[in-house]
Amino acid sequence: MKTASNFMDLKDRRILYELDKNARISYAQLGRKIGLSTEVVHYRVNKLQEEGILKQFQTVVNYSKLGLIHFKICLSFNGISLKNEEEIYSEINTISQVVWIAKCQGDWDCMISCTVNNLEELDRIKDKIIAISNQYISKKSISVSSNIWSFPRKYLIKEKYKEYYKTNNKESRIDDVDLKLLRVLSKDARKPIIDISQELGLNVKTITSRIKKLLKSGIINNFRLVVDYEKMGIHFYKTMFYLKNPDEIRTQELLNYLNNNSNLVHNLKVIGDWDLEPEFEFENTEDFYKTIQDLMNQFSDVIRKVSVINILKEYKYTYFYK
Repeated sequence: MKTASNFMDLKDRRILYELDKNARISYAQLGRKIGLSTEVVHYRVNKLQEEGILKQFQTVVNYSKLGLIHFKICLSFNGISLKNEEEIYSEINTISQVVWIAKCQGDWDCMISCTVNNLEELDRIKDKIIAISNQYISKKSISVSSNIWSFPRKYLIKEKYKEYYKTNNKESRIDDVDLKLLRVLSKDARKPIIDISQELGLNVKTITSRIKKLLKSGIINNFRLVVDYEKMGIHFYKTMFYLKNPDEIRTQELLNYLNNNSNLVHNLKVIGDWDLEPEFEFENTEDFYKTIQDLMNQFSDVIRKVSVINILKEYKYTYFYK
């Protein structure tokens, strides 16, 4: 079956890659990077949006800098219709602390990510989510993130690119204006400064200065893309690594190996039933399973089991709630 990605050329892929590194880059700067005029770049980005390949521009925030706890609830359902499942996702979507909802295939049927201010709020939101879907739950599990890494989509241009964004740093203080600015940028990371200025009632210089400060302090890690995996012909795999030997040196070697993989887009170190949650995007299923086998071969002394979850559909996706 042909997907929109069948019609993308190398220039389109490079545009997506550069926007995934910095979604706020100007069309003029983007054009200079890939050798196209500003007008042609603008046309191509619009076309990628019209085709539904490029869905959204996201602001990636550093949760620990904001004093937030990131946790995930995984659910398996028993005897549930598609209609009831969709109704559950719709109700969970209204919970503001929920930042990601995904329908899955594999060991889990649904994954829900949340950010909260403290353990008391975590317990309350966890109970609220489970209460919504309790009559259909056959199994559940919770993981709390201790470290999160975010990577640009290197596989789009098949180049090595070692930059990444890590979200474990000490908390930074922000004021109400910064908080409002983060909320605006979380809805559309590419929103023009002039529009943000009008929405918040602040001058352009102030908005520009505050965005630079949020980036410099590490509160904002970067600005990224949300893409349609099906239209790009991409498979999104969430994996759970169960470690049998959490030796600090070997675990770090495993993390380094994972974090240098071109198809890795996120990696999480977690406290829960499993230990790591690497997220991969692959255009070829065989390449993905070869990668997992290579990992098992090289780290058989560390990895006890790898659980593979195929993400079928995302019902909510944002990086920020506060």
